[in-house]
Amino acid sequence: MVKKVLFISPLPPPHYGSALSSEMCLNILRGSRDFEVRSIKLNYSRKMNDLGKINFDKIIGIFKVKNQIKKEIKNFKPDIVYFMPATSSLGLLRDAYFIKQIKKIWKGKILFHIRARILEEDWKNKRKRKILSGMLKDQKAIVLGEELVRDLHGLIKNENIFILPNAIKNDVSDKQLKEILKERKKNKQLEILFISNMDRTKGWPKLLEACKILDKKNINFRCGFVGAWQSKKDKEYFENFVKRNNLQNKVFSLGKKIGKEKRKILEKTDVLVFPTEYKLETFGRVILEAYMFMVPVIANGIATILSTVKHGKTGFVLKENNPKEISKYLEKLQDIKLREKIGKVGRKRFLDNFELENYKKEFKWILK
Repeated sequence: MVKKVLFISPLPPPHYGSALSSEMCLNILRGSRDFEVRSIKLNYSRKMNDLGKINFDKIIGIFKVKNQIKKEIKNFKPDIVYFMPATSSLGLLRDAYFIKQIKKIWKGKILFHIRARILEEDWKNKRKRKILSGMLKDQKAIVLGEELVRDLHGLIKNENIFILPNAIKNDVSDKQLKEILKERKKNKQLEILFISNMDRTKGWPKLLEACKILDKKNINFRCGFVGAWQSKKDKEYFENFVKRNNLQNKVFSLGKKIGKEKRKILEKTDVLVFPTEYKLETFGRVILEAYMFMVPVIANGIATILSTVKHGKTGFVLKENNPKEISKYLEKLQDIKLREKIGKVGRKRFLDNFELENYKKEFKWILK
């Protein structure tokens, strides 16, 4: 029997982790004969630096989405309402409003795909706790790891919680990887990479300081920062830091890269550094991209990163998450044999646990 799914979620553009993952889930359902899908795009941000801000397009968008929801529930009559909610800030208020509208006209349990943290500071706030409880209580949820179940504070019964880590498609064959590794061995210096939005909470200033430490130790390296700038002030800070510390030949801002451009960069990369302190961080999709290309990962040990990165095996988990600790592991990964050993384990871990084909089966099973 074909299930009707009303899919309500942020989708690209702009291109960021949760929107890309939602697009992947939507495509899985659209590619299956078991589901008939109608989609409603929640987000009206045009650029990354629009996220979390109010503008005219977003206000108009709220009314458009509300009307779309009412129309689709009335005419499409879904068996499942899939919803990827914001869990803080203005997005939480927006989505709580939509959920209230859905519950007025649809009596089933909503399936929430929760891709952000529910912060303790929000839960301790009486008003926000009431909003979160009103949205989630007695519904169903997909979370990205066991570590995130406690974020739900018992609002959803354990039998209605599904654990499904992020996944990406394996776009690198073993034959291609062999050639990539052959070329990578020609690197004349340690090629370090940061990929995320150039938001300070993602940790790029820490890596910048770590580069300064490496340079003072006369370590031969190059470090590329890939991502869209969130503010002119941050971009100026980055550029001034590089000039002030004479790092112009070693540290580079590469801007936003997607698709083939990002792939070319990953092919040449020796180490990925992801020192995120973003409060709503859950997984770090970029870690999987690094694993796919046999790139060791240095990442801050928060949320599901603790179980995604195996310390000393697929990379290194940061405890202090400071420049000194980052530089210590980067020094260690100058050893090409160690990088290859760690990269090999990371690639296997990706194929066994985070590859799209397995994810498809699990995701469709949950919705069935």
